[in-house]
Amino acid sequence: MAFGKIPSEEAKINPINPLPSQGLGLGSQSAQTSLGAFLGSGSKIHGQLAFSGPVEIDGSVDGEIVAQDKLTLGESASIKGTIHGSEILVKGAVQGDIVASKKLVIKKPARIIGNISTPSLTIEEGVTFDGKCVMSSQGASTQPKMGSKSPDLKITQPTQVVAAV
Repeated sequence: MAFGKIPSEEAKINPINPLPSQGLGLGSQSAQTSLGAFLGSGSKIHGQLAFSGPVEIDGSVDGEIVAQDKLTLGESASIKGTIHGSEILVKGAVQGDIVASKKLVIKKPARIIGNISTPSLTIEEGVTFDGKCVMSSQGASTQPKMGSKSPDLKITQPTQVVAAV
């Protein structure tokens, strides 16, 4: 008998199976939450993708991605196009602009060539980022504007960036 439970109650408890997106730095997920979609490393998509629930992409996408919930781009993800989402975690390669309305987390070995716009940004050491960064406390609702007078970050050649937010 553990913690006041009788043995028959313990047998009814289901084991928790970790989800692919758990533990990747986008806040806590309950054990009951599941991914709305998963595109594996063998997937190749050309076109526009729209997701209403949490999604993890480890494949190749050439086009626009719009995610209303958490979006995770795994280490084997290769994206060429614009990405819009609420909370975005990038560990793969992105060639295009990223707009995160709440939070953007970039972890190694990510490689980003493009502009980013978000109110909250975390970049892990070892990441390659070549582009402009626009941060606003009002939330990112539009794509970064090239040539704007606002403060930005410009890296002329791919390099390691360390940032703490």
